[in-house]
Amino acid sequence: MRTFELVDHAGMVGVWGSSLPLDGDFRKAKRQYGHVAWADANGNVKHMVGDAATFYQRVQAVDGTCLATCVDLPWDEDVDEAYLATAHALALARQRFGTYVPVLMDHQMLFITTQLPAHFWPDSPAFERAQQRFMARYAEIIQPLVSIMIPAYNQPEYCRIALESALAQDYPRIEILIGDDSTDQRVHEAIAPLLAQHENIQYSYRGNLPGEDAMKNIDFLLNACHGDFVNLLFHDDIIYPTKISKMMAYFAEDIDEEIAFATSRRAFMDAEGRSDGVYGGLGGSHDAVFSGRQLCRKMLLYQTNIVGEHSTVLLRKSLLWRGQDYKIGIFYGYADPSMGDISTWMELLRDGHTCVFLHDVLSAFRNHPAQNTYHPDTMLLCYLDWLNFFVLAYLHRMYLFKKEEFVACCKEWRRRYEPCQGIVANMTSPAKKAARDVYQQALAAIRREDYESVIQLCINYMASTGADPKEFLKGTDNQWNA
Repeated sequence: MRTFELVDHAGMVGVWGSSLPLDGDFRKAKRQYGHVAWADANGNVKHMVGDAATFYQRVQAVDGTCLATCVDLPWDEDVDEAYLATAHALALARQRFGTYVPVLMDHQMLFITTQLPAHFWPDSPAFERAQQRFMARYAEIIQPLVSIMIPAYNQPEYCRIALESALAQDYPRIEILIGDDSTDQRVHEAIAPLLAQHENIQYSYRGNLPGEDAMKNIDFLLNACHGDFVNLLFHDDIIYPTKISKMMAYFAEDIDEEIAFATSRRAFMDAEGRSDGVYGGLGGSHDAVFSGRQLCRKMLLYQTNIVGEHSTVLLRKSLLWRGQDYKIGIFYGYADPSMGDISTWMELLRDGHTCVFLHDVLSAFRNHPAQNTYHPDTMLLCYLDWLNFFVLAYLHRMYLFKKEEFVACCKEWRRRYEPCQGIVANMTSPAKKAARDVYQQALAAIRREDYESVIQLCINYMASTGADPKEFLKGTDNQWNA
């Protein structure tokens, strides 16, 4: 009774519970909680003590040996005994009620049973039948829909290869959306046979748009998709067949929805698809979960996208809601015009969420001459956005907490990008004159160690892109002077 009194929206309480893997086999769950004593036929008592957790731990699957509920919902008697309580926990979750187990101290026990809890049943035909019957009824809840979004522009062969990689995924519930900004019909002609063969592809030709603003295409796809999780796949990249399933395995057991996104090591390939090495990303020989604030702090200090490009990452879509629609590429209200990826990672992780890094190589990034990434205009905007991110992180005391850290970032920025002055001066377009001026002025300010001027230059520049200083400076001590 105390659990129902103290925990908001508690609908059911058991003595042993766990997360729920994608295949429904709760015996193999990564997280198991509770304290149970089981007496076997010979009178031997075995204590089963779960993982350390909060005093009242929410679970997705629960054992049925001892339960209490305060919500009057019908039980699904079409599932077998091993899954009856877990099916009811899912029914309660649909009504926004949680299922909990008390986590005790010092190996205390609330319950002793002579019936082996289902979480500890050995493999058997009976359990396999129960698991199959349960999954037949509840797979759509346990395996959420994933949307793979492909923004396409004038690269028919690459787009076809990217689409084939999306279709090859072994995860069972995927929709694919293609937003085609091409200036002709070549992309549609290249993928038409695949569109005819697969009902889970939604293709949209967006009216001969110029293709220079990929973010509008991405926003279109993001707000048209139906998945709880989204993977943006650029048309010149590919994803490997197990990418979605391996990443969703972590989201499936994320009881408290702490994970913002999952990423992995990724390969590089040339224009013809030949291997060009592997980027280690966050390093390490095993999968790992990282604190978002720790990760983004490292990314800023080293000025390296250690998370990866958009195609590498699987995102929790709900975190992209911005009041009226879903958007990416925004950090503290500033929509960066160049990267879109780093600003998204830093925005999603600033509220305490975590990031999962998978050691497997699960995607490939293609380098080719037609790529916009290496256009001098794009490179200039990227240089400036690193500065903008430093300023926003420092003014909000998010990721960069001390002036010394901000100064160190600025000095490292100068070291990296001062040698690029020739490219910026001679190869960027006339339309980027204002950005070139900010770049040159920022270099000069850092040389003379005038960091207040750097901050002011960046604020003015962000405002010139249409960002509202009242929004991106909200909560800081800075008083904006245009």
